[in-house]
Amino acid sequence: MSHYPIMINLQGKKAVVIGGGKVAYRKILSLLEAKAEVTVVSPAVIVEVKTLIDKNGVSWYKKQVEATDYQDAFIVIAATNRKETNQEVAEQAGSHQLVNIVDQPNLGNFHVPAKLTRGKLTIAVSTGGASPILAKKIRDDLSKTYDETYEDYLEDLFKYREKIKQMPLSEQEKRTRLVEYEEADRKRR
Repeated sequence: MSHYPIMINLQGKKAVVIGGGKVAYRKILSLLEAKAEVTVVSPAVIVEVKTLIDKNGVSWYKKQVEATDYQDAFIVIAATNRKETNQEVAEQAGSHQLVNIVDQPNLGNFHVPAKLTRGKLTIAVSTGGASPILAKKIRDDLSKTYDETYEDYLEDLFKYREKIKQMPLSEQEKRTRLVEYEEADRKRR
């Protein structure tokens, strides 16, 4: 299976997570960070998920999942500990939906890479589902190179780029100035 990497804006989009355990918890956290409108469908949830429900406006359908629970969702994540349930979600989801089946990535149409975020910088590492552990190790290795200072660095680059875009210069002159600024800034680090 080949994949097309994208960054997607989930703000205000309906996201349904089926399951209430540790894996579901991590998925819910990521969706909340992306400002999605999250609904959890699970007969029971762990304490951490319950805290997200209570404090973050997450909806909870305290029941076994049915196709109607996610039919109008933009993104569906099946994160139960039951392969059969996850497989049913994959089979019943619409072709217009983004579907992630955490324990059987080949059944969904996307998977979530290991992610490193430093402000506006996002680095995603994927092994195509072959080894999430290796993807996380590579992400952690990259975090040593791209440390917290990159948040301010990228913010400075962004501001300078916005300033350059407003200048009455040719596209080539703008590009040259941006490259020079970035190189000079990198040498200062």
